[in-house]
Order: sequence, then C-alpha cells, then structure tokens
Amino acid sequence: MPELFEFPPTRSNRAKWALEELGVEYISPIVSPPDGENHSEEHRSVHPLGHVPAYRTADYTMHESVAIVLQLLDEHRESGLARVSGTQQRAKYFQWSIFSCCEVDPNLFDVMKHTMHLPEEQRVPEIAQRGRERFVARSDVLTNALEGRDYLLGSEFSGADIIVGYSCN
Repeated sequence: MPELFEFPPTRSNRAKWALEELGVEYISPIVSPPDGENHSEEHRSVHPLGHVPAYRTADYTMHESVAIVLQLLDEHRESGLARVSGTQQRAKYFQWSIFSCCEVDPNLFDVMKHTMHLPEEQRVPEIAQRGRERFVARSDVLTNALEGRDYLLGSEFSGADIIVGYSCN
C-alpha cells in the first residue's frame, strides 16, 4: 500500500488532498520534525533532506509536494484532475502548479519564519513585511486569473487548484 510520510499542516497536505480526491488507499506515517523524527535514518531513506512529504509505492519513492501531486494525477488520468498533454489547459495546469511553489510559498515561508518559527531575537521584521507585500502581489495575480471563473483552469476543478489552494489556505 502506498505511504505518504507527512506532518500536518505542512505541504504534505497537498499530496494528502490529491490522494483523497482520487480515492487512493494509503497509509500516512506521521514524521514529527519537532521531535527530530525527520532526521532518522529510516526517514532519510525516503527523503534525503529529512523533509515531508515523501511518497513511497512498491515501484518508486519521491518527494516534493507538487511533484507528488502531478505524478498522482498523471497516474489517475480518469479523474480528470490533470489536463491532456500538449494542450493549452496542460500549459496552464503546469503554470499555476509551479507558480504556487515558486512564487507563493517562499513568500509565505518568509512571513511564517520571521513571525513564528525563528526565536524572537533572530526574526527580521523587514523580511516578514517583504514576504507579506510579495504575497499580496501574487494573490492579486490569482484574483485576476479567477475573475469570472470558479477554478484556475475554468469551470472544472483540477490539480492546479489543489496545489494553489494549499498555499492560499
């Protein structure tokens, strides 16, 4: 049975959301970074940096939440959550998926890191503020893309909505 190594509410929720949408049976070992479980030899065998998520099947092991979602949706084409290769819809599907992890997530991480995660004496308020400002600019891009539609690719829910939706959540 596939395994999703996770620690809610991290980016592992993206992969979990995809698995749930697809109705895939899986087990989900919790790997607790606060307890150092992510640095165990066992966990590093599935994610060399000791992060979550990691996903393991009988055939392969992979990490990176967006990659896991894209792979799962390609494996389950019948779901309609991925778009057909070589189409404009597929191009937009990739665009928004990558936009989320390259443009939205880093700015949110800067805010969280410099308002919650780092010890107070190591926080840099200017970095948190810059992250907020950049997030707002990127949310404006998303708002414009969603104008007059329910989902990023039009009238139907897709994997891009899972990936971006996690970031916005």
